[in-house]
Amino acid sequence: MAILDRNRNDNNVFVKSSNVATSTVYSDLNLLFSIHPARNDITPLKDIEAVKQSVKNLVLTNFFERPFHPEIGGNVTAKLFEPADKFTAIEIRDEIKEVLKNYEPRVNGVNVEVFDNLDANAFLVNIAFNVIYLQVETEVSFNLQRLR
Repeated sequence: MAILDRNRNDNNVFVKSSNVATSTVYSDLNLLFSIHPARNDITPLKDIEAVKQSVKNLVLTNFFERPFHPEIGGNVTAKLFEPADKFTAIEIRDEIKEVLKNYEPRVNGVNVEVFDNLDANAFLVNIAFNVIYLQVETEVSFNLQRLR
């Protein structure tokens, strides 16, 4: 972000000043809606926690769930009605890598592991990634299981 400087150059045109501090802090709305005790307001998620929530939301979003952007989503829950085997786990892994590559510019070095749980007809997903701006490696783990 730049502001206009009050000093003018020879052409009487305002000059952009570059002395404004810019700090990128990732923040997001906490979907658990936990209340801050002192402010009595919703506690926001910041930095790594905000990116982790965004990654999980992208993966769990199906196609056509976001208004005006039907192409955004991992559509991995559609794969849950397939047999819980290694081939389905590979398809889920590839879908997750693709959606994060296309729609999450804050992460790189994505490593996805999908483990099948044949007894529960479910999958355990572990996503490790590097948050670019913060230079921190973190991971998100969750279970994918059919509701019916």
